[in-house]
Amino acid sequence: MEFSSVKKAITYLNGFQFHGFRLGLERIEAALRALGDPHENYPCIHVAGTNGKGSVCAAISSILKEAGFKVGFYSSPHLVELNERFRINFEPIGDKELKVLIEETATLVEQGLELSYFEFTTAMAFSCFRKHGVDFAVIETGLGGRLDATNVITPVVSVITNVSLEHQSYLGSTTGEIAFEKAGIIKRGVPVVAGRLKNTPLKVIEGICKKRKASLYLLERDFFIKAHENSHLFDFSSGDISLKNIRFGLGGGFQMENAALAIETCLRLMDQGTRIDHSHIRKGLSETTWPGRSELLRGKIWAFLDGAHNEAGLNGLLPSVTAISRGISRIKKKVLLWACSNEGGDKDPAAMLKKVAAPFDQVIITEPCGPRKPVTIDEWKEMELPASCSRVRLIKDYKEALGMILSEGGDGTFLVVAGSLYLVGPVRKALIEQGFKRAKQKWHTD
Repeated sequence: MEFSSVKKAITYLNGFQFHGFRLGLERIEAALRALGDPHENYPCIHVAGTNGKGSVCAAISSILKEAGFKVGFYSSPHLVELNERFRINFEPIGDKELKVLIEETATLVEQGLELSYFEFTTAMAFSCFRKHGVDFAVIETGLGGRLDATNVITPVVSVITNVSLEHQSYLGSTTGEIAFEKAGIIKRGVPVVAGRLKNTPLKVIEGICKKRKASLYLLERDFFIKAHENSHLFDFSSGDISLKNIRFGLGGGFQMENAALAIETCLRLMDQGTRIDHSHIRKGLSETTWPGRSELLRGKIWAFLDGAHNEAGLNGLLPSVTAISRGISRIKKKVLLWACSNEGGDKDPAAMLKKVAAPFDQVIITEPCGPRKPVTIDEWKEMELPASCSRVRLIKDYKEALGMILSEGGDGTFLVVAGSLYLVGPVRKALIEQGFKRAKQKWHTD
């Protein structure tokens, strides 16, 4: 199947956004067989978890790239352009290649295979990485793990960042049920690296690791981090390995945990003979970037962009907001630009806003772009908004909201954009187009 332009190819693919979604591996397995099983041509690192998946993937990719490997990186969702989901050594693929990949997979659909949007893009990713002859592919799960379309691989290391309540209509109503879904990426004999886990998720994951004879390396049990006081540096230790004064390109205390997961993952790769040394780890981490995640921009005002969209994400966001406010002089006004999606219907948007709103002088609620079911302004009007927000405004068009913030703000304004990556992406693009630049990390949180 051929398209006359990449725009038409993307339009075709977008038609699959709400077409035939269901968890399961049968369809993606059929598609990959038709493509010659491209995912079996390179070693993979598979990353699941409630929060931090993308940051961990970015850090692992950066370290491997620094060590001289060609690295494929598949993530979702994209912030602005579909190309961002498919990266080779961090660079998104070009439009010409994107069009060919869509055509290749669309041909399978026209021949009778049924695919959802995510299954379609996952098939594209595996095919893309084979075409490029990558040395490693770093694969971020989409939803859960056990029945996620990415779970066709047998990785060399599996990573579970953390487990908390999310997507309950798909993954389960308890953290134990959700942990079971995420632990579905654990394969027999493949080492597992995991972050902070509460008792119930930990018991589930430990049980599955034992059953599948997979060694578990757990943060704060098998490897450790120690943040430096009043600094964004930290120390890492794991067994006989000790690394001091590590700098991570992504700011915030919770990002240090993501960096630690990346380091431990690379140590497990080194156990398997992968040539990575400590200098690659240091430089790879220091140069890690991941747009829209704990990202500080500087222009007419300060802007902090983060994809926090659930309770666990907000628990990481709030300390960062406090720390940045302390670390940057002349802040006179803190503004939150907020939007939510609620596709599964299991979020409490008003409760989330109440949790995040307190530090801000002004809160502006808007609607996110993208395919996910937005919490609309009309729905917000029916909710009881937090009393702590004495200055709440509802503005449906994010462009109008952002324009107002920029026109009213100056050097003393600190804008935080959060709640949905489908808001963060377009806002980031608009700010970059207006000359905003990525600021160096200037804060630390415990």
